[in-house]
Amino acid sequence: MPNKSVVGVVISIAALITLPIIPSVAEQTTSEYRDTQIKPVETDDVQRKQWSLSVQEWRRYKTLMKGIRGSISPATISPIEVLGTHARNDQERKKYAEMWAQMRFEDAERILAFQAAYNEAFRKLYGDVQLIDINKIRPNNSTHTISSITADSRLLVFLKVDNCYECKQLIRRVLGNRSLNKNQIDVYFVDTKPGQDDEKIKKWVADLAIDSSRLKSGKITLNHDQGNLLKITHKIDQAIPVVFKMNTDSLTAIKL
Repeated sequence: MPNKSVVGVVISIAALITLPIIPSVAEQTTSEYRDTQIKPVETDDVQRKQWSLSVQEWRRYKTLMKGIRGSISPATISPIEVLGTHARNDQERKKYAEMWAQMRFEDAERILAFQAAYNEAFRKLYGDVQLIDINKIRPNNSTHTISSITADSRLLVFLKVDNCYECKQLIRRVLGNRSLNKNQIDVYFVDTKPGQDDEKIKKWVADLAIDSSRLKSGKITLNHDQGNLLKITHKIDQAIPVVFKMNTDSLTAIKL
């Protein structure tokens, strides 16, 4: 009769030979942890470089966002604005202000270049057809307040790009109102001409720090008026700025 202890040893050895070789729990955990960490680190570094910030500046931005700045600021606030707001001296404040001004201006150039390409593509595909045919819209002579604006309302904002303090104040109220974030907003400049005033509009966009994501998505459009306001009001002396709410086939003036 074979020795039980010998049999046990043989069985144990055979079992070890047939078992697949797998990493230890510690090795698995370490490997999985590394896998999950690689992508975020790479993404973070890419974002830092996109904002032209050093490693130290990026770390400070991240630290600041863990405090009051991250608690009260919108999620879209840029690292440059955060660092500039919390500048430790005038030199830093000036540095980040210049960086932000340059980035805003360059972004306005890109947006307007795409807008020009879009306009050309639209003309090529559809000729002189108007996206919004003012002639088919029935003006409503009454004036409503902002509370009458619904989710499907489209806002037409007519203003001047030059020497109009009231225009800037109004557009700030419109774009700064969170209840209007999902509404389509079409801005019409009554004192500009296609191909002649692009630089003025670029500066206007940069000065007002308009959310570039809303411009790029088309939720905010920039347009030359080219007589549309006159078609709506039939007044050559219409006060500027003025806002209209468009629903289905009607236009109503809005008091903001």
